[in-house]
Amino acid sequence: MSIAFPKPNEAVLARRDEISTGLARLVAPEALVVSEDELRSFETDALTAYRKMPLAVVLPSTTAEVSAVLRFCHEHGVKVVPRGAGTSLCGGAIPQEDAIILGVAKMNRILETDFENRTARVQAGVTNLAITRRLPNLEPR
Repeated sequence: MSIAFPKPNEAVLARRDEISTGLARLVAPEALVVSEDELRSFETDALTAYRKMPLAVVLPSTTAEVSAVLRFCHEHGVKVVPRGAGTSLCGGAIPQEDAIILGVAKMNRILETDFENRTARVQAGVTNLAITRRLPNLEPR
């Protein structure tokens, strides 16, 4: 069985350099991945049977950067694939050639925890392990 991927938008592919230049204005240089070698690590999630090379990868550090990138992509007709740590086995973070990956791994701050009320306010890239390490040891009931 095989997944049928949509045909990439050739008009978007033809504007690859223009799109990369526009994204570079929105985030720090180290937060934009455009070289083929570096893009390889983002061509799939943990479901490695399917691979597609993204147009670019953007790794914002703030919600303002996320907002600016999403606005830019909307205005330029570029698809966006959100990505956490890339550990999913369901293929949810497999990009398309005419799409960018918006990775939230750098947004990893735990803003507050309330152990008594069992709540936490975190940024989108916080992992379960980070929360577990932050909380006090739990007593068995």
